[in-house]
Amino acid sequence: MYEKRTYRQAMGDKRFSSFNLTIGESDLWIGYQGDADSQTLRKEGASILRKLRMEILGYEDPQFLSSFIPIQPRREVSSFLTTMFQAAKRANTGPMASVAGAVAAKVGSELKSRFGLSEIVVENGGDLYIDVLKPLKVQLYAPTSKFSGKLSILVDSTYGPIGVCTSSAKLGHSVSLGKADAVMVACSDAALADAFATAYCNKVRRAEDVQKVCKELTGEEGVLSAVVVLDDMLAVGGTLEVST
Repeated sequence: MYEKRTYRQAMGDKRFSSFNLTIGESDLWIGYQGDADSQTLRKEGASILRKLRMEILGYEDPQFLSSFIPIQPRREVSSFLTTMFQAAKRANTGPMASVAGAVAAKVGSELKSRFGLSEIVVENGGDLYIDVLKPLKVQLYAPTSKFSGKLSILVDSTYGPIGVCTSSAKLGHSVSLGKADAVMVACSDAALADAFATAYCNKVRRAEDVQKVCKELTGEEGVLSAVVVLDDMLAVGGTLEVST
């Protein structure tokens, strides 16, 4: 089911040239800096996205699309699918828990490399791949919470490229076993950030879980920062600067 991406109205400002890319259920916003022709960039982005979708939908094990726990690959797979299998294993989720972050990262890294772009941001269903030269603020988007839009993680290029991914038990159609308004994760691997956001959102079920989950999450290898929100409870941790 398509959901209008109203949050995109404030994305990029005047810093990036941008375009949307929609194929099937995939709906990406791509912001970039560079001299590439926008139509050529869009065409190449569409080609990359179609290939990734074919890899996902064409994988022969039906559990790949439905499992809530890690599974083993049946054969040698591409580097793209490998990132999903590895993220699932690290976060103890199914491979599809990492798909939005994995797709954003692959599309972003490929376009930046092929076209010599100086900066690129790919947003895929609220999950971000960010490779920038100058600091970039990423706002918390959690419309069921009073903290939405009032808190930002500052992505420092020192740590990039990184993924910033958010999972919510109260927004969207993805299955969640928790009750959090949002769990936002900044991680050195976008696929892993996506899987961790899902896994730790599942763990937030009551107010006393918020601080505990945030502390556990920021202790994970590769995690740079985390924000956990449930009702009036908020916890923030990690190394990246957080501003209001």
